Amino acid sequence: MEDHTPRKTDAPILVRKYGGSSLADVERIRTVARDLVACRREGHRLVVVVSAMGSTTNELEAMARQASARPARRELDMLLSVGERITMSLLCMVLEDEGCPAISFTGSQVGIITDTSHTDARILRVTAQRVRAALAQDRVVVVAGFQGVSEEKEITTLGRGGSDTTAVALAAALGAQRCEILKDVDGILSADPKAVPEAWLHRRLSYAELRDIAATGCGVVHIRAVEYAEKHGVPLQVRSSFHNRPGTSVGPAGELPLAATAAVGSDRQNRFRPLAMTIAKDVTRLNLSTTRLETARRWREEILCRVEPCGVLAEWLDHGRHNMRWEVLAPRPILQDLLAVLAEKEDPELSIGREDGLTCYSFAGGRPDSWLEVQKHLDGIMADAGCRSWRLRVDGSALRVLVTQAEAPPVDDLGSCLHQALLQP
Repeated sequence: MEDHTPRKTDAPILVRKYGGSSLADVERIRTVARDLVACRREGHRLVVVVSAMGSTTNELEAMARQASARPARRELDMLLSVGERITMSLLCMVLEDEGCPAISFTGSQVGIITDTSHTDARILRVTAQRVRAALAQDRVVVVAGFQGVSEEKEITTLGRGGSDTTAVALAAALGAQRCEILKDVDGILSADPKAVPEAWLHRRLSYAELRDIAATGCGVVHIRAVEYAEKHGVPLQVRSSFHNRPGTSVGPAGELPLAATAAVGSDRQNRFRPLAMTIAKDVTRLNLSTTRLETARRWREEILCRVEPCGVLAEWLDHGRHNMRWEVLAPRPILQDLLAVLAEKEDPELSIGREDGLTCYSFAGGRPDSWLEVQKHLDGIMADAGCRSWRLRVDGSALRVLVTQAEAPPVDDLGSCLHQALLQP
């Protein structure tokens, strides 16, 4: 049945972003299309940003690794940008079958202009001229997320989770009423509910609070999307694509009630009450140091070339006139290219420390009076959980607890213990 519902040219614009799990197959795409048709009938002008279907991006990257041990980043961008184009085309086909006029565009077609950093580009500006023209023709606009074009006319991608940033950037450029980020979870929770069933939902967060959560590696919303939304004042709503419950609203701190946190105890060691916990498995800790400036410069270039910043959990740098020490925590696949180069190019002037097989429990927000009090408190928690060997690292307002997987309780069991002690209301 064709949708003839008239829309005013000044009707509110709603930008929606759907993740890969929400678009995992054609049947899910049909469900999303029906949801969009219903939203359009309510009077909204719609711009829809899509990720690649399911695990398509992982499959394309694996194919690239089969073809080349170290694929060129430009060619990776050309390959990986295909996934979102498949999704956008299929969704438009289904919308047209539902009687809803729709048109698809790539990132370059809508004028998402980026810098030249292949696989990790930053958005410089958004023109969105073709989007405005299509909205004026009463069409639903479907945009391939995660990609843009540089001023040198090269296709670029924005790094993992970059579709979130695409959606927020379009919402800012179009003056949208809000940007909705639809996922396979209910919103921003205190932990991953698959690992910690008792995790609870944040109804409201400030931009700063969500930025702290995203910085710990939580994959629900990309940190650059949060930063862009805060800079341009774009209201966010993070919710599930599988039902219509409201999820988490995100906006300026002064316009939102404080986020819910666990009750703060009266004793000092219990004053640390973070907003959320993120668990990362199969993490590698890599430490590189040298006392020679030329060696530091040479390996700095290798690091910048081989490591995707968006995949790093945490990074520490101590660089002076006569020394450089760089330490990073990241899932092992993020470091695989750099580790291969380190193995090939034995450098007597570079000291290398490496620890594999770690699980990292990251806690966002809730800066305490003293991190030593937190360490004292964690001593008891970890002992009660049966974990005798662990390490604590602090960067900014984030606390990270590192354990060796082979020597610790099951990951989810320890996660539940930490959540109960530090995050449970």
